[in-house]
Amino acid sequence: MSATTLAGMTWETTMTLFFRWTKTDEESIADYKAGKLSYLYGGKPSRKAFWVFELASTYRPGRRIIRDRILLAFDFGPRGDTVVKDPSNWVHFPSGAFLGETKHPGGVIVKDNEPGAYGIGQMIFDLLPAVAIRLATKPEIARSLDLSLREIDWTQRWP
Repeated sequence: MSATTLAGMTWETTMTLFFRWTKTDEESIADYKAGKLSYLYGGKPSRKAFWVFELASTYRPGRRIIRDRILLAFDFGPRGDTVVKDPSNWVHFPSGAFLGETKHPGGVIVKDNEPGAYGIGQMIFDLLPAVAIRLATKPEIARSLDLSLREIDWTQRWP
């Protein structure tokens, strides 16, 4: 367990933090801001994989991603490690076992070319607790984009 401090508030991070670049107009933003885990598309729960990544992963989007997205940090508690990071739940992409994002609701899709990125199937997503959902800090944004802290010249805000 490690302590995280942001804006003078401190809370315990129970396990791995997962991050997600989220469009500022995504339907679930209000839920995330309220600390509620949801994944909506067209007003209904999405059947697509919910993609997250670890900061230690090799996944690095281009800097332009910040134009219409915010970086959110998700703490799923111990289940993040025991379920999402459990190789027995993984479906590798590309492989013959991969049938499409919506075809593995009880699995976690992992891309061989993006280690540390996880596409969480709907059934697993529904079992994950939202211990904490917050805006990423500037150091986390810098690390996710492989930039120096000095290159991060904006502050994220909830839309």
